[in-house]
Amino acid sequence: MTADPRWVALVRGADRPGTLTALTSVFSTRGVSFDSLATGAVDGGSGSIAVTFHASLRRQQHLVRTVERLSAVQSVVVRPASDPRVRAAGVVQMPPGVPFAPPPTVAVRWSGDSAAGQPVLVEGSLADIGAVVLRAREQGALATATVVLSA
Repeated sequence: MTADPRWVALVRGADRPGTLTALTSVFSTRGVSFDSLATGAVDGGSGSIAVTFHASLRRQQHLVRTVERLSAVQSVVVRPASDPRVRAAGVVQMPPGVPFAPPPTVAVRWSGDSAAGQPVLVEGSLADIGAVVLRAREQGALATATVVLSA
């Protein structure tokens, strides 16, 4: 675990071979690991890549400048992971018959009935979705997933 802040970068890039490789190379050659990396739908010849990572402010700024210079990159938006504008979705699958609801301290929208064997889908800030997933794991979740929607 690192003491550096957690960041979320939403990168818009060209839909062509090598775009994702170029992006991951920037992080790799600078010794920064991803917490998560997800690609979004391609629309109009470009797609989105959401990256969460830990880095000092200085290193984060250097990474962004370097990523922005890649020929395949059209735009980069970076925010602290705690920023409420960073939206995410999560899915929680509990063991059969185990009820689950998000903690009352989070502001999320959710649906599904885990006691009926349904997955629970939650949407909210990345910080709140993280709290929901943590609670589900503590209560024995069989599977969880989190996807960054926007930054």
